[in-house]
Amino acid sequence: MFTDVDNIRRFPGEFGNALAGKIVFTLFCQPSTRTRLSFESAAYRLGARVLSVCDMHSTRQPLGESLLDTTRMAGYYSDALVARHADHGVMEQIKGTLDVPLINAGEGLARHPTQTLIDLYTAREHFDTLDGLRVGFVGGLRYSRAVKSLMVGLGQFRDVELHAVDAASEADEGSPLPADLAAAARRPIHLHDSVQAMLGHVDLLYVVRVQREMFSDAALYQRQLDKCRVHRALLAKAPPWLAVMHCLPRTDELDTDVDPTPQNKYFLQAAYGVPLRMAVLRRYMTQPQGTGGGAGVGSGGIQGMVTDALSRRAIDVLSNDELSLAW
Repeated sequence: MFTDVDNIRRFPGEFGNALAGKIVFTLFCQPSTRTRLSFESAAYRLGARVLSVCDMHSTRQPLGESLLDTTRMAGYYSDALVARHADHGVMEQIKGTLDVPLINAGEGLARHPTQTLIDLYTAREHFDTLDGLRVGFVGGLRYSRAVKSLMVGLGQFRDVELHAVDAASEADEGSPLPADLAAAARRPIHLHDSVQAMLGHVDLLYVVRVQREMFSDAALYQRQLDKCRVHRALLAKAPPWLAVMHCLPRTDELDTDVDPTPQNKYFLQAAYGVPLRMAVLRRYMTQPQGTGGGAGVGSGGIQGMVTDALSRRAIDVLSNDELSLAW
Protein backbone atom coordinates (compact mmCIF):
# COMPACT_ATOMS: atom_id res chain seq x y z
CA MET A 1 0.00 0.00 0.00
CA PHE A 2 2.69 2.53 0.97
CA THR A 3 4.66 1.61 -2.13
CA ASP A 4 1.58 2.49 -4.18
CA VAL A 5 1.29 5.85 -2.40
CA ASP A 6 4.96 6.55 -3.10
CA ASN A 7 4.45 5.80 -6.78
CA ILE A 8 1.35 8.01 -7.00
CA ARG A 9 3.27 10.90 -5.42
CA ARG A 10 6.29 10.35 -7.66
CA PHE A 11 4.46 9.78 -10.95
CA PRO A 12 1.00 11.40 -10.59
CA GLY A 13 0.48 11.71 -14.34
CA GLU A 14 0.55 7.95 -14.77
CA PHE A 15 -2.58 7.48 -12.65
CA GLY A 16 -4.84 10.14 -14.18
CA ASN A 17 -6.97 7.58 -16.05
CA ALA A 18 -6.79 4.70 -13.57
CA LEU A 19 -10.51 4.99 -12.77
CA ALA A 20 -11.73 6.60 -15.99
CA GLY A 21 -15.41 5.90 -16.53
CA LYS A 22 -15.97 4.95 -12.87
CA ILE A 23 -18.25 6.72 -10.37
CA VAL A 24 -17.45 7.08 -6.66
CA PHE A 25 -20.37 7.81 -4.31
CA THR A 26 -19.48 9.59 -1.04
CA LEU A 27 -22.20 9.25 1.60
CA PHE A 28 -21.39 11.14 4.82
CA CYS A 29 -23.98 10.77 7.57
CA GLN A 30 -21.67 12.82 9.82
CA PRO A 31 -19.96 16.12 8.98
CA SER A 32 -16.53 15.91 7.40
CA THR A 33 -14.07 18.28 5.78
CA ARG A 34 -10.72 16.55 5.11
CA THR A 35 -11.94 12.97 4.77
CA ARG A 36 -14.75 13.70 2.31
CA LEU A 37 -12.87 16.27 0.25
CA SER A 38 -9.69 14.19 0.07
CA PHE A 39 -11.65 11.13 -1.09
CA GLU A 40 -13.38 13.24 -3.73
CA SER A 41 -10.12 14.85 -4.81
CA ALA A 42 -8.56 11.38 -4.99
CA ALA A 43 -11.39 10.13 -7.20
CA TYR A 44 -11.12 13.09 -9.57
CA ARG A 45 -7.33 12.74 -9.79
CA LEU A 46 -7.80 9.10 -10.82
CA GLY A 47 -10.21 10.11 -13.58
CA ALA A 48 -13.41 9.04 -11.81
CA ARG A 49 -16.56 11.09 -11.34
CA VAL A 50 -18.15 11.75 -7.96
CA LEU A 51 -21.68 11.69 -6.57
CA SER A 52 -21.83 13.16 -3.08
CA VAL A 53 -24.26 13.37 -0.17
CA CYS A 54 -22.86 15.39 2.71
CA ASP A 55 -26.12 16.53 4.27
CA MET A 56 -28.63 13.81 5.13
CA HIS A 57 -31.42 16.40 5.07
CA SER A 58 -30.98 16.44 1.31
CA THR A 59 -32.06 12.78 1.21
CA ARG A 60 -35.39 11.12 2.03
CA GLN A 61 -34.10 9.77 5.34
CA PRO A 62 -35.73 12.60 7.35
CA LEU A 63 -39.04 11.38 5.86
CA GLY A 64 -38.43 7.84 7.03
CA GLU A 65 -36.37 6.13 4.33
CA SER A 66 -33.95 3.67 5.94
CA LEU A 67 -30.19 4.04 5.71
CA LEU A 68 -29.93 0.63 4.08
CA ASP A 69 -32.39 1.56 1.34
CA THR A 70 -30.31 4.67 0.70
CA THR A 71 -27.06 2.69 0.48
CA ARG A 72 -28.64 0.12 -1.80
CA MET A 73 -29.53 2.92 -4.23
CA ALA A 74 -26.00 4.34 -3.90
CA GLY A 75 -24.64 0.95 -4.95
CA TYR A 76 -26.83 0.93 -8.04
CA TYR A 77 -25.65 4.39 -9.05
CA SER A 78 -21.89 3.98 -8.55
CA ASP A 79 -18.85 1.71 -8.71
CA ALA A 80 -17.80 2.26 -5.07
CA LEU A 81 -19.35 3.70 -1.91
CA VAL A 82 -17.35 5.73 0.61
CA ALA A 83 -19.41 6.07 3.80
CA ARG A 84 -19.20 7.62 7.26
CA HIS A 85 -21.64 6.96 10.10
CA ALA A 86 -21.83 7.58 13.83
CA ASP A 87 -22.99 4.08 14.78
CA HIS A 88 -20.62 1.20 15.41
CA GLY A 89 -21.29 -1.89 13.30
CA VAL A 90 -23.27 -0.11 10.62
CA MET A 91 -20.67 -0.74 7.89
CA GLU A 92 -21.26 -4.46 8.12
CA GLN A 93 -24.98 -3.83 7.57
CA ILE A 94 -24.30 -1.49 4.63
CA LYS A 95 -21.97 -4.03 3.09
CA GLY A 96 -24.87 -6.47 2.82
CA THR A 97 -26.76 -4.07 0.52
CA LEU A 98 -23.95 -3.60 -2.00
CA ASP A 99 -22.35 -5.34 -4.94
CA VAL A 100 -19.64 -2.66 -5.18
CA PRO A 101 -16.71 -1.88 -2.84
CA LEU A 102 -17.51 -0.19 0.47
CA ILE A 103 -14.82 1.99 2.03
CA ASN A 104 -15.09 3.03 5.65
CA ALA A 105 -14.58 6.78 6.05
CA GLY A 106 -15.19 6.69 9.81
CA GLU A 107 -17.54 4.57 11.91
CA GLY A 108 -18.67 4.84 15.50
CA LEU A 109 -16.08 5.71 18.14
CA ALA A 110 -13.35 3.28 17.13
CA ARG A 111 -12.84 2.78 13.39
CA HIS A 112 -11.22 5.08 10.87
CA PRO A 113 -8.96 2.83 8.80
CA THR A 114 -7.90 5.22 6.04
CA GLN A 115 -7.01 7.89 8.61
CA THR A 116 -4.84 5.28 10.33
CA LEU A 117 -3.05 4.56 7.06
CA ILE A 118 -2.44 8.30 6.57
CA ASP A 119 -1.05 8.55 10.11
CA LEU A 120 1.25 5.56 9.65
CA TYR A 121 2.43 6.83 6.28
CA THR A 122 3.20 10.28 7.69
CA ALA A 123 5.16 8.79 10.57
CA ARG A 124 7.10 6.57 8.18
CA GLU A 125 8.01 9.55 6.03
CA HIS A 126 9.50 11.29 9.07
CA PHE A 127 11.10 8.38 10.93
CA ASP A 128 11.75 5.90 8.06
CA THR A 129 10.50 3.09 10.29
CA LEU A 130 7.65 2.57 12.73
CA ASP A 131 9.29 -0.21 14.71
CA GLY A 132 10.48 0.96 18.11
CA LEU A 133 8.58 4.25 17.89
CA ARG A 134 7.51 5.95 21.13
CA VAL A 135 4.10 7.52 20.50
CA GLY A 136 2.41 9.98 22.85
CA PHE A 137 -1.34 10.51 22.48
CA VAL A 138 -2.73 13.80 23.80
CA GLY A 139 -6.31 15.12 24.14
CA GLY A 140 -9.75 13.56 24.46
CA LEU A 141 -8.47 10.09 23.68
CA ARG A 142 -11.42 8.11 25.03
CA TYR A 143 -13.75 9.98 22.65
CA SER A 144 -11.54 9.76 19.53
CA ARG A 145 -11.99 7.08 16.89
CA ALA A 146 -8.81 8.25 15.15
CA VAL A 147 -6.79 7.45 18.29
CA LYS A 148 -8.32 4.00 18.79
CA SER A 149 -7.96 3.14 15.13
CA LEU A 150 -4.30 4.24 15.10
CA MET A 151 -3.55 2.22 18.22
CA VAL A 152 -4.85 -0.86 16.43
CA GLY A 153 -2.71 0.00 13.40
CA LEU A 154 0.42 0.47 15.51
CA GLY A 155 -0.13 -3.06 16.78
CA GLN A 156 1.26 -4.27 13.43
CA PHE A 157 4.71 -2.93 14.34
CA ARG A 158 7.38 -4.13 16.73
CA ASP A 159 8.34 -2.60 20.07
CA VAL A 160 6.03 0.42 19.78
CA GLU A 161 5.68 2.21 23.12
CA LEU A 162 2.46 4.07 23.93
CA HIS A 163 2.12 7.09 26.22
CA ALA A 164 -0.99 9.14 26.93
CA VAL A 165 -2.35 12.35 28.41
CA ASP A 166 -6.11 11.85 28.49
CA ALA A 167 -8.61 14.70 28.85
CA ALA A 168 -11.72 13.32 30.55
CA SER A 169 -15.04 15.08 31.08
CA GLU A 170 -16.68 15.36 34.50
CA ALA A 171 -18.48 12.07 33.91
CA ASP A 172 -15.16 10.28 33.35
CA GLU A 173 -12.61 12.29 35.36
CA GLY A 174 -10.63 10.03 37.65
CA SER A 175 -11.79 6.85 35.93
CA PRO A 176 -9.32 4.47 34.28
CA LEU A 177 -8.92 4.38 30.53
CA PRO A 178 -12.00 2.70 29.07
CA ALA A 179 -11.85 -0.91 28.01
CA ASP A 180 -12.16 -0.16 24.29
CA LEU A 181 -9.07 2.07 24.41
CA ALA A 182 -7.05 -0.55 26.27
CA ALA A 183 -8.28 -3.22 23.85
CA ALA A 184 -7.23 -1.12 20.86
CA ALA A 185 -3.74 -0.61 22.31
CA ARG A 186 -3.13 -4.30 23.12
CA ARG A 187 -0.09 -3.22 25.12
CA PRO A 188 0.55 -1.08 28.21
CA ILE A 189 -0.28 2.63 27.96
CA HIS A 190 1.95 4.81 30.13
CA LEU A 191 -0.18 7.62 31.58
CA HIS A 192 1.17 11.12 32.28
CA ASP A 193 -0.32 14.13 34.04
CA SER A 194 0.57 16.59 31.27
CA VAL A 195 2.23 16.93 27.89
CA GLN A 196 5.20 18.56 29.58
CA ALA A 197 5.68 15.51 31.81
CA MET A 198 5.42 13.17 28.81
CA LEU A 199 7.60 15.11 26.39
CA GLY A 200 10.95 13.46 27.12
CA HIS A 201 9.50 9.97 26.69
CA VAL A 202 8.15 10.18 23.14
CA ASP A 203 9.27 10.61 19.53
CA LEU A 204 5.82 11.45 18.15
CA LEU A 205 3.07 13.58 19.67
CA TYR A 206 -0.34 12.64 18.26
CA VAL A 207 -2.74 15.39 19.34
CA VAL A 208 -6.53 15.29 19.13
CA ARG A 209 -9.18 17.77 20.23
CA VAL A 210 -10.18 18.25 23.81
CA GLN A 211 -13.84 17.95 22.88
CA ARG A 212 -15.54 21.02 24.34
CA GLU A 213 -18.95 19.49 23.67
CA MET A 214 -18.21 16.72 26.21
CA PHE A 215 -17.95 19.22 29.09
CA SER A 216 -20.69 21.10 30.93
CA ASP A 217 -18.20 22.53 33.44
CA ALA A 218 -16.12 25.29 31.80
CA ALA A 219 -13.51 25.23 34.59
CA LEU A 220 -12.95 21.48 34.20
CA TYR A 221 -12.66 21.87 30.43
CA GLN A 222 -9.98 24.54 30.90
CA ARG A 223 -8.10 22.36 33.39
CA GLN A 224 -8.10 19.41 31.02
CA LEU A 225 -7.14 21.64 28.10
CA ASP A 226 -4.21 23.15 30.00
CA LYS A 227 -2.60 19.78 30.62
CA CYS A 228 -2.95 18.88 26.91
CA ARG A 229 -1.93 22.13 25.19
CA VAL A 230 0.94 21.90 22.72
CA HIS A 231 2.65 25.19 21.93
CA ARG A 232 5.97 26.47 20.65
CA ALA A 233 7.54 27.24 24.03
CA LEU A 234 6.84 23.68 25.14
CA LEU A 235 8.44 22.23 22.02
CA ALA A 236 11.62 24.21 22.67
CA LYS A 237 12.36 21.59 25.32
CA ALA A 238 11.66 18.64 23.02
CA PRO A 239 14.23 16.48 21.21
CA PRO A 240 14.96 17.75 17.67
CA TRP A 241 13.45 14.69 15.98
CA LEU A 242 10.03 15.08 17.62
CA ALA A 243 7.07 15.12 15.21
CA VAL A 244 3.68 16.63 16.02
CA MET A 245 0.65 15.15 14.26
CA HIS A 246 -3.04 15.97 14.49
CA CYS A 247 -5.90 14.46 12.46
CA LEU A 248 -7.67 17.87 12.54
CA PRO A 249 -9.75 19.89 13.10
CA ARG A 250 -7.79 21.52 15.88
CA THR A 251 -8.90 23.97 18.51
CA ASP A 252 -6.98 25.36 21.47
CA GLU A 253 -5.09 22.13 22.21
CA LEU A 254 -2.63 22.85 19.37
CA ASP A 255 -1.43 26.44 19.11
CA THR A 256 -0.95 28.06 15.72
CA ASP A 257 2.55 29.11 16.82
CA VAL A 258 3.58 25.47 16.22
CA ASP A 259 2.73 25.85 12.50
CA PRO A 260 6.09 27.30 11.40
CA THR A 261 8.18 24.84 13.44
CA PRO A 262 9.93 21.79 11.94
CA GLN A 263 7.94 19.58 14.31
CA ASN A 264 4.71 20.40 12.43
CA LYS A 265 3.69 17.35 10.40
CA TYR A 266 -0.08 17.81 10.61
CA PHE A 267 -0.50 19.78 7.39
CA LEU A 268 1.60 17.20 5.53
CA GLN A 269 -0.58 14.57 7.17
CA ALA A 270 -3.68 16.20 5.68
CA ALA A 271 -2.00 16.53 2.28
CA TYR A 272 -1.00 12.86 2.25
CA GLY A 273 -4.70 12.03 2.54
CA VAL A 274 -5.12 12.52 -1.21
CA PRO A 275 -2.45 10.10 -2.56
CA LEU A 276 -3.21 7.60 0.23
CA ARG A 277 -6.91 7.57 -0.60
CA MET A 278 -6.05 7.43 -4.31
CA ALA A 279 -4.17 4.23 -3.54
CA VAL A 280 -7.13 2.84 -1.56
CA LEU A 281 -9.67 3.65 -4.30
CA ARG A 282 -7.42 2.21 -6.98
CA ARG A 283 -6.81 -0.90 -4.90
CA TYR A 284 -10.49 -1.72 -4.43
CA MET A 285 -11.90 -0.43 -7.71
CA THR A 286 -9.47 -2.08 -10.12
CA GLN A 287 -9.65 -5.62 -8.73
CA PRO A 288 -11.73 -8.07 -10.77
CA GLN A 289 -15.22 -8.63 -9.41
CA GLY A 290 -15.21 -11.21 -6.65
CA THR A 291 -11.53 -10.89 -5.69
CA GLY A 292 -11.79 -7.89 -3.40
CA GLY A 293 -13.20 -9.37 -0.22
CA GLY A 294 -12.23 -12.05 2.25
CA ALA A 295 -8.83 -13.36 1.29
CA GLY A 296 -8.49 -10.73 -1.43
CA VAL A 297 -6.94 -8.14 0.88
CA GLY A 298 -3.26 -8.82 1.25
CA SER A 299 -3.15 -11.61 -1.33
CA GLY A 300 -3.30 -12.08 -5.07
CA GLY A 301 -2.23 -9.59 -7.72
CA ILE A 302 -2.11 -6.47 -5.55
CA GLN A 303 0.10 -8.18 -3.00
CA GLY A 304 2.54 -8.92 -5.77
CA MET A 305 3.03 -5.18 -6.26
CA VAL A 306 4.22 -4.69 -2.68
CA THR A 307 7.99 -4.51 -2.37
CA ASP A 308 8.72 -3.60 1.25
CA ALA A 309 7.81 -5.01 4.65
CA LEU A 310 6.22 -1.78 5.86
CA SER A 311 3.77 -1.83 2.97
CA ARG A 312 2.92 -5.45 3.75
CA ARG A 313 2.09 -4.47 7.30
CA ALA A 314 -0.01 -1.55 6.04
CA ILE A 315 -2.02 -4.11 4.09
CA ASP A 316 -2.43 -6.02 7.35
CA VAL A 317 -4.05 -2.90 8.80
CA LEU A 318 -6.63 -3.13 6.02
CA SER A 319 -7.07 -6.84 6.62
CA ASN A 320 -7.93 -6.20 10.26
CA ASP A 321 -10.74 -3.92 9.14
CA GLU A 322 -11.97 -6.30 6.48
CA LEU A 323 -15.68 -5.95 7.25
CA SER A 324 -15.76 -2.29 6.45
CA LEU A 325 -12.92 -1.78 4.00
CA ALA A 326 -13.66 -4.44 1.42
CA TRP A 327 -16.27 -5.75 -0.99
